Amino acid sequence: MSDRRWSRAWRAGWFVTLLVAAAPGPAAANHKPDLSIEGPGGSRFRLEVYERIRGEFADWFDPGPPIDPRWSFFAHRMQLGVRGQWKALEGFLQYQQVVLANIPDDGTGLASVYYANTMRQTQVGNFVRQGWLHARHAIGDLTLSVQTGRILYSDGGEITLADPVLEWVKKERVSQRLIGPFDFTHVGRSFDGGVAQIDHPTFNLTGFGFLPTSGGFEIDGGRTIPAINLGGVSALMKPGAVVGGLDSRLFWFRYSDDRPAENDITVLDNRPLAVREADREPLDVHSIGANLISVHRIGQGTADFLVWTVGQVGSWQSQAHRAWSYALEGGYQMPAWWAKPWLRIGINRSSGDDDPDDDVHETFFQVLPTARLYAMTPFYNMMNNQDVFVQLLTKPLESAGVDLSFHHLRATAGNDLVYSGGGATKRDFFGYAGFPAGGRHDLAYLVDVAVSYQACSFLKLAGYYGHAFGQGIAKAAFVNDDMDYGFVEMVIAF
Repeated sequence: MSDRRWSRAWRAGWFVTLLVAAAPGPAAANHKPDLSIEGPGGSRFRLEVYERIRGEFADWFDPGPPIDPRWSFFAHRMQLGVRGQWKALEGFLQYQQVVLANIPDDGTGLASVYYANTMRQTQVGNFVRQGWLHARHAIGDLTLSVQTGRILYSDGGEITLADPVLEWVKKERVSQRLIGPFDFTHVGRSFDGGVAQIDHPTFNLTGFGFLPTSGGFEIDGGRTIPAINLGGVSALMKPGAVVGGLDSRLFWFRYSDDRPAENDITVLDNRPLAVREADREPLDVHSIGANLISVHRIGQGTADFLVWTVGQVGSWQSQAHRAWSYALEGGYQMPAWWAKPWLRIGINRSSGDDDPDDDVHETFFQVLPTARLYAMTPFYNMMNNQDVFVQLLTKPLESAGVDLSFHHLRATAGNDLVYSGGGATKRDFFGYAGFPAGGRHDLAYLVDVAVSYQACSFLKLAGYYGHAFGQGIAKAAFVNDDMDYGFVEMVIAF
């Protein structure tokens, strides 16, 4: 059977499997099993189980032989965790196993990144994904808390908001832009260190210090990367503190990376390769920013508005680093209508570097994000990028959601690269990829659709398909300037 026919048969098989899994069962199956027990002294322990099975397929941008742009592979991620609580103390220990099968050794796109990290077509990884202790103490209206150990951290996700629209915008359009657990990948990323918080009904202060772990596209995850230090502070004003329906945050993050000197990695930017290979200086990037989310009931619907902005200073090896990024987004939802349509429009834009020969690096650096949240077909990220989009979210059923979007993607600086990736994945792998824009700006038009169905309380089915119509940059760089990417997945969690 040819690779293309095999790929189609494989996708069809997965589709049938998901349909069978979605078939309604007994009513009792809609209740999660109780896996908790009482312990001594009023303590309580709970077993937590998570299983994700996904099949990914693509007909990626074609750079020409010997690369094969068509690929598909299978992935399984299983997590077992034990959570314990006693008074104001909480602890969690989680084991993770990941299996990747049929990773091509001659592919491109996401598949090639998994292969390049480990150089194996079948990959198996086992490690401790989380292991932490969390203590809280109340003093009047203040709650002090400290969490230490191996943590999953998301910038912008410091607290949970009661308003569902505010919480959705914060979680989906602010959180993890610069720092995240990279959980769309099959391995993910953890952070070894600690978080301290001061929480009040009107504000929240959060500080953290971390060493990230290997992971993301690296199957041998969980190994601390001591050459990278990450720290920061966030100050949040909660909704209702000054104005109802308004959430705001100021933040400062510092990222320092000594891997160029310690591990002989070559940093990616638009300088000539020989210059980059000779530069052994570290990275030291400060990100100073703010975001504001506003939600108001207008007429029969709910309007939301988001502003997110950041400026960066510091050093990019032997160059000074000066960069910026911003996002402006707005939406209007009709919750009383059928399917609850929610129309959103916006622009995400960041700086690029138009002069590779000067002593200033001006390409925005996305640090250690969960990049796929902001690039659903992830052949790009937020670096040297302009993304103008229209998005329609609907819920035809309470248990089902559909997300349609259109994106016009451009490179901000034509003499820079088109970047992709989500940051460091291990000690000797920089974590970002790119190809020259070649003096051009238009990259692609992207049309995509994501669907999800909550079959029962512990079973969720999802699928995604995106098609990119390559424009000037893609037409000049690839033999085939269109691309397709998609996946189907099943998640069991209780």
